[in-house]
Amino acid sequence: MSGASHPDYPWNVAETLDQLVARIEPFIPQEVDASSDRVTGALTELSSWWQQRASGALKALEIQSPVVTNMAEGIATANAAIDSGHNLLFLTADSTPNSTPESHLVRALIGILTRKDAYSVFFQGTNQQSASDRAAMVSMAEIRDLMREHLEARGEPLRLSALDPQIDFVVGLLLASSARKTPVITGTNDHLVGALIAQRLCMKASSWWRHGSTSPDPATLAAVDRMGIPPGLPLDLSDQLGVGAHVSVMLLREIVKN
Repeated sequence: MSGASHPDYPWNVAETLDQLVARIEPFIPQEVDASSDRVTGALTELSSWWQQRASGALKALEIQSPVVTNMAEGIATANAAIDSGHNLLFLTADSTPNSTPESHLVRALIGILTRKDAYSVFFQGTNQQSASDRAAMVSMAEIRDLMREHLEARGEPLRLSALDPQIDFVVGLLLASSARKTPVITGTNDHLVGALIAQRLCMKASSWWRHGSTSPDPATLAAVDRMGIPPGLPLDLSDQLGVGAHVSVMLLREIVKN
């Protein structure tokens, strides 16, 4: 199965979001020979997931959302990556010291889109990262207030997408990748918000995605469960950088290179 479907389609021609969504086809499972003496279990599942959705040598591309961006940029980025021959995209986050940490808005949107309350999507962290009880209460209150503020937009995914340019970027990238039958591995909760919104716009699109790793974060679990996408390798990462997505691709390269 080729990553770039509809080879005669002029990808550089602007189209409406409705036209893009109309081109998305659901993934149809097919038999693949992903057996190997070198790997078992979750690694075999990862290999099967990719080989069912792509063909040829693995050519993966890491993508980070620009700070100032939008949905159109996400669509253009996906098309440019696929046009250059990439058959797997994986999303990570900026790891520089000044990069913006995950916002309360991200958790609020996951709560809205998965029908959870603020407590159910709040993650206090590991023993080394744990917030004080007071800080946790303040954070949950802020998430709750954001959920109340934006709850009426639950049925209007484009309104939710427009709340954050990086989420908007991910929505565009995921929809465009699905339209071109190219698999994507998400890495962080920010990406999962974009995926939840993109799935609202087109249910069929999510059959082309998986998450990078299992996680103890209840917001991550809620998003993955809601979409029914593979939760990724059993690494149990509290992951704000997309490490799980990166590791998944590194291992996949080892599995399929021969």
